[in-house]
Amino acid sequence: MGKIIKKGVKGAASNYITRQQALNKLQVSLADFRRLCILKGIYPREPKNKKKANKGSTAPVTFYYAKDIQYLMHEPLIAKFREYKTFARRLNKVLHKGEYSIARTLEKNKPLFTLDHIVKERYPSFIDALRDLDDALSMLFLFSKMPADNKIKAQAVKDCQQLIAEFQMYVMKSKSLRKVFFSIKGIYYQAEIKGQTITWIVPYQFAQTVPTDVDFRVMLTFLDFYRTLVGFVNFRLFNELNMTYPPKIEDGATFNLDEAISASTATNTAVDADEADTGLDEFKPVNDDEEEDENTVTLRKIQEASNETNVLQTLFSNCKFFLSRETPRYALEFMIRSCGGQVSWDPTVGANPPYPETDETITHQICDRPAVSNRVLSRAYIQPQWIADCINARRILREKLYEPGKILPPHLSPFVEAKEGEYVPGAVEEESEEEAEQVSEDKENENEEAEPEATAETVAKAEGTEEDEYEAQLKAEAEGVTFSEYSEADAAKAANKPASKKKRTAADIEEEERKEMAHVMMTNKQRKLYKKMQYGKQKKEEEVAKLERKKKALKSKK
Repeated sequence: MGKIIKKGVKGAASNYITRQQALNKLQVSLADFRRLCILKGIYPREPKNKKKANKGSTAPVTFYYAKDIQYLMHEPLIAKFREYKTFARRLNKVLHKGEYSIARTLEKNKPLFTLDHIVKERYPSFIDALRDLDDALSMLFLFSKMPADNKIKAQAVKDCQQLIAEFQMYVMKSKSLRKVFFSIKGIYYQAEIKGQTITWIVPYQFAQTVPTDVDFRVMLTFLDFYRTLVGFVNFRLFNELNMTYPPKIEDGATFNLDEAISASTATNTAVDADEADTGLDEFKPVNDDEEEDENTVTLRKIQEASNETNVLQTLFSNCKFFLSRETPRYALEFMIRSCGGQVSWDPTVGANPPYPETDETITHQICDRPAVSNRVLSRAYIQPQWIADCINARRILREKLYEPGKILPPHLSPFVEAKEGEYVPGAVEEESEEEAEQVSEDKENENEEAEPEATAETVAKAEGTEEDEYEAQLKAEAEGVTFSEYSEADAAKAANKPASKKKRTAADIEEEERKEMAHVMMTNKQRKLYKKMQYGKQKKEEEVAKLERKKKALKSKK
């Protein structure tokens, strides 16, 4: 007879531990436990059988992995938390006694701790840190716009502004920006760094109000960790560009890229733009005689993606922009300089603009007003959406569609890929009238060239229809139908037959038979599911058709 295993020794009961048991084991408060879990990346778990995990009890509790709690027992931060609590008690006691000189001495020797070792533990490689940078950047951009108060310290807001300015400077210098989208929540950006796609959101430049129903203790714990993480990432990125870190950036969130780069450049010269670009060498084209294998196709795809990236990095290289005072300066400056363009702004928006509004070399002026007075004929006046649409389209779009006061084209999200059968709003018309006329002329010429030559297939089809007609006439004659009656019936049938209806081929008939056979072989459950799928597909097609009709009606009104 085998040894009897005691209850709660193996299985779910030993793999999971409740939160109260974890607090007793670590000898910490609930607030410190939550802080530790956030910093170390430990979160509650859901066992398959809660009753077994809780040793037969059905009380609602929160479970953690026992191994995670065992891992927390060796964390140096627990000792630091206890030292700080001891310091707080001593300081409070001294202040109540009025011994302020001793209080100042204690304040100078306050215990401090860093989160550097936690960042190294959670992200063994630099690529791992880049993969987890989305939430960190979004959190830093959020707190950089928040007002400082008793909950949010001024130093935390200043650090956030400094870190995001450094990261944006790197994106502009390396030209890593790939997509932009203006949404209701804010501006979504997407950059590609070291082959990793990083997406973050930036709030608009409005006054932010601090909500009362948010637990800022939890958010500030995340913020402390993210500040350390982004600082590590910025240091590594700037070193790869051969630039000193931290760079000299004035006024927190505001920055001047040219001054900052010249001030932070190392003793040896900074990497040139051509050297910083990650473009690949051109591959030799494969000869027509040689067969293309899988590797050749892969290299060609890589080269096409590299060429597209190079086009985006120099998209605004031949453009010179001026931002009116009503436009969002920092967002537009970031987008334009990330694509190789030059930009200046109104002196009321920011100090030290690179060039004035009267500069004759300005090619584009960005405005956000219904009308613009005193226009300069040598420059184009556009709305801010033009910048984002050009970046997403990877080409310069027509400026006339984005003039001030005009209804803008649909601003489609570049992060959404339309599936087959879904409605897609009309895209921006990139072709000019001359190009459109040229395309239509080319199509007409192709049709004229193709008309005189009749292929053998069309001749065979014509002969086949004549034979079918002859057989139908013989059959009607055998049935006693006169020629005049047959001609009238044939004419009526031709009149009722739709002009667009095509004759079914053998492949179409075979496909229909295959579908019918598959439908017959279905079980009742599969048949109901198939019916629901067809119903949903039909509803989607009806919705798309409805939107298309609305679109045509709007076009007809114009």
